[in-house]
Amino acid sequence: MKKVTSLALIVGGLTLATVSTFQNMALAEEGRFASYLSPKNPVVEFVAEPFIERVKKDSNGELTYKLYAGGSLLGGKNTAAGLRDGIADIGQIVFNYNPSEFPHSILIADMAMYGNLPAAISAATTEFMMLHCDGCLDDYKRNGIVVLGGASATAFQLMSKSDLSTLASLEGKKIRTPGGLYARWATSVGAVPVSIPSSEMYEALSRGQVDVVVNPLGAMKSHSLWDIAKKVTMIDIASFRPWGVFSISAKHWNGLTDDQRTILMKNAAIGLIDTSYGYQKKDDEVLAMLEEKEVELIEPSAEVKNSIEEFKKADWDVIIEQGKTKYKIEDPEPLMNKMVELIKKWEEKFEPIKDDNAAMSDMLYNEVLSKVDAKSLGQ
Repeated sequence: MKKVTSLALIVGGLTLATVSTFQNMALAEEGRFASYLSPKNPVVEFVAEPFIERVKKDSNGELTYKLYAGGSLLGGKNTAAGLRDGIADIGQIVFNYNPSEFPHSILIADMAMYGNLPAAISAATTEFMMLHCDGCLDDYKRNGIVVLGGASATAFQLMSKSDLSTLASLEGKKIRTPGGLYARWATSVGAVPVSIPSSEMYEALSRGQVDVVVNPLGAMKSHSLWDIAKKVTMIDIASFRPWGVFSISAKHWNGLTDDQRTILMKNAAIGLIDTSYGYQKKDDEVLAMLEEKEVELIEPSAEVKNSIEEFKKADWDVIIEQGKTKYKIEDPEPLMNKMVELIKKWEEKFEPIKDDNAAMSDMLYNEVLSKVDAKSLGQ
């Protein structure tokens, strides 16, 4: 009996160990979705969180992800490296933070003055990345990631304590910009561009490190800027688009089945449109609270509007030259022309359905992402 009892104990112990191992494996299989942005940001609230829920449902629980927002897992500048190294499985990359690694995506960023309908810009950027820019796909592959399209925020405005409606009022102002063309524009009007993360905008503005913040109107609420900046000059200068809000570690992607990859791609199409929607939603929330928060919207003068158009024309050649010399893109102009063409195409497609997110998402998937071979993407 002693031998039998010992054997039973051994078997029981092995069973418990096996169950424990499977439990640990199950826990280990939960993916990590990293966002450097706060939970209040539209790309977290309206994009990452719903994406995770949809994917879990569509995969019958096979694909589950835990969200790490606010930079709790990876910051904005190290998300690309963190995805490459497998620290996170999905992340939100701002390509501006890593220009030498993603030169073709910087080309997209530098064309942020083109287009007026954010959802259409998201669709155009996605088609450009996925179907017309081999250099984009090569950049992603070289850096160990798979990017499922691009997305656009709403137009950037000037938030300050003062009226910035004239060129004279802009001269000498320290303007927080996300770099690139925004910094070049600031310089062109005699202002001083300052590069700081969006998470530090409030403190920088309150301490006088910057006089102006360039961001979508919704940032007044999501970053509490309306506590300090009571004047918004509605300059509509450009919309932020140099990011992959669904950037996937190649290590994670390579472990997925074709069906699982398709689930991610279908839900990415929804999320890319939701990115633009989320920013518009935040803008609308601010508009509804302007009186309560004592915030004034100011129309820029004709000279400011004209200066933006003149800058846009002149900057075309700057983008070409910088693409060739700084980012080593042999012939940027055909790619730039293609981007403009696609923006026009998608603005015409989306104009009749611009209030129907589901219709826009379906069109984006059917006409772009469904044409991408899930098996070969990233290989």
